[in-house]
Formats: sequence, structure tokens, C-alpha cells
Amino acid sequence: MNLEPHQLYIGKDTDGNPVVYDADDLTTHGVIVGMTGSGKTGLGVGVIEEALLNGIPCLVIDPKGDMGNLRLVFPDLQPADFEPWIDSAVASREGKTAAEVAASTAALWKGGLERDGIDGERLTRLRREAEVTVYTPGSSAGVGLDVLGSMRVPALSWEDSA
Repeated sequence: MNLEPHQLYIGKDTDGNPVVYDADDLTTHGVIVGMTGSGKTGLGVGVIEEALLNGIPCLVIDPKGDMGNLRLVFPDLQPADFEPWIDSAVASREGKTAAEVAASTAALWKGGLERDGIDGERLTRLRREAEVTVYTPGSSAGVGLDVLGSMRVPALSWEDSA
């Protein structure tokens, strides 16, 4: 896929033509709204990845927790890349092993990305160039963040700091 600098690849239109957005048209904020299941998360991840590929810094506030998926970039699209993220209980209910579900997931991703013209080199560039940090208030799942701790009364000497 050949894009001009500062073009964000959004997807394809109904005729299969690339849909791009000029990054120079971005202002300082963005919001995506829509019905449940309408593709907000997918669009958000795609736009953020494109912004990161163009060197545009992003601060993403995600109360639901889906945007941590921005860290899941697998340039080789190997089943072993996906396997740690497969819920073995769900796989078992489907009568499959986690390895089988990982293989089908890798194939699904690879096919979808190829249809959109996204190759391993683009994914490698995204992984190399995009620094993603997930802050997790009240959890050790990412980088801890203590907002309320910053509101503590500072230790002051009332005699010296009247």
C-alpha cells in the first residue's frame, strides 16, 4: 500500500478503493460514537495505529479497556503469537485446543490484512515506531497510575510555610 505522507488509511469503500484521511485535517481531539457492535473499537484502533505510523502522538482514554489491543501487533502473524491470548476455556467449549483457535485466528487476521493491502513490513514498522504505554489505575496489568495520591496534603511546616 502506497500512501502519501500524512495520509491515514481508514479502509476500503464499497468498490474496494482505499479510503484515506489527511492527517493535516486533524485538530486536537477526536471522538467516535455509534451503536453497540457498529465497529467503533475497530475504527478507533485503525485510526490510532495510522496516526502512530505518522508520528502523531495519541492519548487514548478507554474506560472499557479495549485499546490495550494496540500493544498486540504481530508482524509475522504466526499462531504462536496469538496463542497466549486465546481463552482455553472458550476453545474447549468449541471443541478445539488453544493452538487450533490460535491458528484459525492467525489465518483470519492474515487474510483480512492482506485484503486491505497491509503487509508484515507495515506491521513491523508499527511495532518498531509506535510506543504504546497502557496505564492502569488500581491494577498491576500495566503501568500503575495513582491519581488520588497526588491530592494528598503536602508535608509542610506551618511555621516555615505560613
